[in-house]
Amino acid sequence: MARPLRSLFTVAQTSIAGPSSLRPVTSHLRPSNQVRTAFNLAGWDRYLPKLPRWTSEEDQPKDEATGGVTMTEEKGAGVTTNEDASTGGLFDEYSKEAEEDQSGMKKRKKRGDKPWTEHKYSSALHKISHRKLNDLSRQISDLPIDEAIVQMQFSEKRASKWIKSTLALSRDHAVDKGLNRSKLVVAETWVSKGPKIARLDIKGRGKYGIKHHPSSKIHVLLKEGKTPEEKLADKFAKDLRKVRSAGVVREDGKIRRKVISGWTW
Repeated sequence: MARPLRSLFTVAQTSIAGPSSLRPVTSHLRPSNQVRTAFNLAGWDRYLPKLPRWTSEEDQPKDEATGGVTMTEEKGAGVTTNEDASTGGLFDEYSKEAEEDQSGMKKRKKRGDKPWTEHKYSSALHKISHRKLNDLSRQISDLPIDEAIVQMQFSEKRASKWIKSTLALSRDHAVDKGLNRSKLVVAETWVSKGPKIARLDIKGRGKYGIKHHPSSKIHVLLKEGKTPEEKLADKFAKDLRKVRSAGVVREDGKIRRKVISGWTW
């Protein structure tokens, strides 16, 4: 008696739709064969409601007047053609920023309309001690840029050659920023250390030492200062203020520290 009832229950389960049935009878309740995974995201365009969405070729309407393919919006607001209207691209804003970068105005836009007042430049690392390089940096500090280049041109130091090229390159960059070349002054110079390279120093009788080859670089800060003519004019005005005329200062006053003795020194 148990075997016929068991077979009857299995037939009823496959034929009657219910919570225990694995395959529903109606066709619109059947699950789709496509599985949504991380590599196959069906319906990803639901996060972009403003973009046009393509429909299937059977359901897609055609414009009889133009004969072109149409696109329908996701919300069903209207139907537009590819030839008549365009919705634009996602990367239009990025293309505009790229055009600004090419014109070289992005940094100018961030800083505002204020003009450049200084220019900072640093050289590459060279195999030289920071103590030796510091002596040359003190030599060119507080000098006009052209005079500092002349000082390095006639210097006998080995590092003066690449320091001269560093100064010339920084001067050209400052002129490109709009600074006045005749007023450029080496306002600040400083030296920074670089990595040291260790090498073996072979000695006698199987002994050896370690040599440390230092490296350093120089930093230059250029600003607009006073020209030599303006400095001479300021010095002349300062010396002129020290002059006292006979009419302003009394010269017939009594000598307070009168020498009483016969000695005059």
